[in-house]
Amino acid sequence: SNAPFHVLTHKVTWPRFVWSSPRPPSSSKLSRCFLTMTLLRASLLASCVAAASAFSLVPSSMLPSLRAGSISTTGARAPARTAACSMSMSARAEDIPEVEFVKIFGRLGEKTLFGDGSAGACCHSGCENCEWRYTFDILQSARPKWIPAYSEKIFDDGREHHPKWKTLFADEAKIGKEAFLANLKGLKFDMPLGPAGFLTAKQADYSDEAGDAVWERLSKGKDTLTTKQMSIRLRKMSPGEEGIMWSDFLTATVAREEEEEEELEPIIISME
Repeated sequence: SNAPFHVLTHKVTWPRFVWSSPRPPSSSKLSRCFLTMTLLRASLLASCVAAASAFSLVPSSMLPSLRAGSISTTGARAPARTAACSMSMSARAEDIPEVEFVKIFGRLGEKTLFGDGSAGACCHSGCENCEWRYTFDILQSARPKWIPAYSEKIFDDGREHHPKWKTLFADEAKIGKEAFLANLKGLKFDMPLGPAGFLTAKQADYSDEAGDAVWERLSKGKDTLTTKQMSIRLRKMSPGEEGIMWSDFLTATVAREEEEEEELEPIIISME
């Protein structure tokens, strides 16, 4: 117990860290870095400008807007147009509320559309290599969906269809504006497919401006209109189709084609 108490001590040597700042880059390196960043930014800006110029945005004034409380189109498909067709907006039709044209389309539209009569024998079961697989003799809808582009269509089996718009002519070869608009107002309105919302027959009295715009589009500004001319101009609203849907009708009525329409029958001259 009297033994001396020894305290063992160890000398601890801590590692020595030397902190040193990196050498500042030379001025030449800074210049090269700045030049590289400048070139990258310029290249990015040029790419953005090129991408933006690839798109042509349609001015908002070219799209007919609905007034408050009216109906609008949703999911409307764009009508087919040819590159040679030059379009310009008619100032008068542009200012007319879209709902006014709905009231006219609901008078001319129909629930039935006759197509290719030869497709009537097809079973439409999706058979491969069937030429009528996507062709129908008669199309039907729960609500008016098409304005037929034909003045009449008669199948070989005796089925026939005469569109409502032909009654506008009242068995006359041609008709004037006053009679056309009077007969148009007399057609029964039925809310068509295409526009959103719903209108009743009591709400379907359209404005005189809308009627004038439709007449100008169909008559090309002339005093009279024939059934043949109306059929031709309806087909121009939706090329390649037997019937005009709502989106095609609206676009074609508001937009006016500036190209001259050729309606003369081709003349064949035989040289003997």
